[in-house]
Amino acid sequence: MVLQYSAVGIQNISHMATTRDDYMRDIERLGTSIGYAMWNCPLDLPVKLVAISEGGIGGWCLAGGDKHLELYNTVIPEVGGPETQVLGQYAKTFGVYLMAQMVAKDPDFFPDRIFNIGFIMDPNGEMILKHYKTSFYQKETNTAPSDIWDHYLDLYGDDPVKLHEALYPVAKTDIGNLGMLICAEGSYPEAARGLAMNGAEVIYRTQYPEPWMGNNMHEIQNKSHAIFNTAYVLAPNIGGIYMPGSEDHLMSCGRSNIIDYRGNIISEYKGPGETLVSGIINIDGLRDFRVRGQWQNLAKDMRVEEYKVIYDAMMAKGGIYPRNLAMDKPPLTEEQQHELVKIQVNKMVEWGIYTAPPGWEPFEEDPEVKGRVEEAEQRSHNRR
Repeated sequence: MVLQYSAVGIQNISHMATTRDDYMRDIERLGTSIGYAMWNCPLDLPVKLVAISEGGIGGWCLAGGDKHLELYNTVIPEVGGPETQVLGQYAKTFGVYLMAQMVAKDPDFFPDRIFNIGFIMDPNGEMILKHYKTSFYQKETNTAPSDIWDHYLDLYGDDPVKLHEALYPVAKTDIGNLGMLICAEGSYPEAARGLAMNGAEVIYRTQYPEPWMGNNMHEIQNKSHAIFNTAYVLAPNIGGIYMPGSEDHLMSCGRSNIIDYRGNIISEYKGPGETLVSGIINIDGLRDFRVRGQWQNLAKDMRVEEYKVIYDAMMAKGGIYPRNLAMDKPPLTEEQQHELVKIQVNKMVEWGIYTAPPGWEPFEEDPEVKGRVEEAEQRSHNRR
């Protein structure tokens, strides 16, 4: 029996959550969309994998600073709570693996912090993987692993294999090896490569805000991840999202697709609205190519000692993005994130990585944000 099946990406309409109930409202709507997919798409091959876009459940309930704790206590659901239990029941009812995401809390892992968490439910309804989003763009005020880096070191030490598995987990299942990238993570080749080097064969890479969907940057990135890592990329996007507290102001999205391990789009829907994409995933074909191919199965030829030098050099200078920004305090506010960009750009120019245009002067750095960075750097230094 050849291991191939249909995979579905659900492009649904969701709500920007302002209450806990908004999450469940989106989940109930998803039940109908998944039911339709399971009725129609098996006409190709049986559906074994269903993916839901980032933002497809509750959108993004975001805030840094003091507001972060308020949302944590009043709105944000807990991963493993009622919401994910219903999703697990969908997976069990339909006999599929279900890949999804929520802005959620995980107090057993780290209290008083909101994360962007991807997760996989198996056909028994059990959660078999949790992935904490590793990088954000400046509008997202959640907590990334590097923001609580000392916590990771407390859990895993400085063992690079354990840290690699913790940051880029892959679920090895009977339908293939499944890994997750969420939105901004897919902007970095290293994140997809981190999954591939843990064995990922199907990479969920979902969502990008406009204008980076409409200008094809999302598609270019996903094709690159597929080619560089010899992996399928399953990329659903939300079809639209209602603005906070509104039932008539819908911002459209769309452009969901599925890409094979050669970088070809095998299913796409370019428009907005409630729909799906479905394509055949041939895991045995991928595995055959990985072991018999001579050239484009690229991971086998990585000269890691050469690439490691790049990051060793940056770490020797103190690292680029500051670690431990949220170990002792909530994440920066959106406004503070924009101020942090100035500090980061100044650093890139000072190090000679960026060459400034004529007439450019270094940005004036916000004292409060600069102080926060210096506190985090001192904490990291003390750890050493």
